[in-house]
Amino acid sequence: MVLGIEASHANKPDRTGVEEYCFQIIQEFKKIIPADVRVVLYSNEPLRNGLEIMPGNWEAKVLRWPLKKLWSQTRLAWELLFHPPDVFFAPGQLIPFITPRRTIAMIHDSAFVACQEAYRFWSRQYLRFMNWLIIRKSIRLLTSSSFNKIELEKFYGRSATEKTAVIPLGFDRKRFHSGVALESAALAKNFGVTKPFIMTTGRLEAKKNTRRLIEAFDIIKKQHDIQLVLVGKPGYGYEAAQAALEQSPYKKDIIVPGYVEQHDLPWLVASARVFVFPSAYEGFGIPVLEAMACGTPTIASRVGPLPEVAGAAARYFDPADVADLVRAATALLEDDNERARLRSLGFERVALFSWEKTAAATWGVIVKVLWS
Repeated sequence: MVLGIEASHANKPDRTGVEEYCFQIIQEFKKIIPADVRVVLYSNEPLRNGLEIMPGNWEAKVLRWPLKKLWSQTRLAWELLFHPPDVFFAPGQLIPFITPRRTIAMIHDSAFVACQEAYRFWSRQYLRFMNWLIIRKSIRLLTSSSFNKIELEKFYGRSATEKTAVIPLGFDRKRFHSGVALESAALAKNFGVTKPFIMTTGRLEAKKNTRRLIEAFDIIKKQHDIQLVLVGKPGYGYEAAQAALEQSPYKKDIIVPGYVEQHDLPWLVASARVFVFPSAYEGFGIPVLEAMACGTPTIASRVGPLPEVAGAAARYFDPADVADLVRAATALLEDDNERARLRSLGFERVALFSWEKTAAATWGVIVKVLWS
């Protein structure tokens, strides 16, 4: 039996949510897929960051393509047409137009349908086509939350959800854990942090609600001498956030370090007074788990799967209401007992999530298809 896996998303150097899932699921598969199953990883560049270290029954196929675009719809499609695996797994919400009958694909969210203003026009059209293709061609679908499954039925009908399994995501326990806080203060200063601070991670864009977080900080700052740290690269709609930053009377206390390297990020998260996840739309919310695992009290927007993920271990606010965000953040900044309560609940909550569990459940779905 041959299992083929699209690995180009996992092979990205600066991984965020989708890429992190793709990387972690492959790494966990290496521990549990038996030796009698041959696994082929398809990528457009040589594998790196540990992906290249593989068991004996695994192999990498680097499918070269001279252009920056259309690799999956040309070179990968060609490979799958002439050398099809028994099952093809697409973890990055992308499949070629030509794909094996037994294809399993992950759908991370439907944001480009539900939150159209947060995407460029042509990006939105491409993503719409891709989801249509995935739902039409895949024998099984995976998604990370019950919210996502409900969205799939809303936008694509019951036929999509009938073949969809909900498998929650995990987080990197080796990097994000309670012991991180012991060494975090010194590193925070390397990023220009000199005061207590609140922070967020993720792309700085309209979908992540970055502008409203800056507006909320301007109000909080009047009562608390703190800083705001915005970790992530600019995304679509960043111009509004940038304008809010430039107009802020406290812009000297708003720190934008860009993408923070993976070995540094846990230390920064652990030193935050409050972690804020203000997203207007999410498919899961890995950063919420990462923050709680570090013992950082967390507030999150009351949207999509975030209450499903964090449960009672976070405080929630309306992402469209700046005043509500201010109330939630202020409550944690001023109440040490509440901070301690959420810290304790956070440790309990994250014990329910791991990449090992995600991989085991995903492999269970693949096994049924492999031997069907």
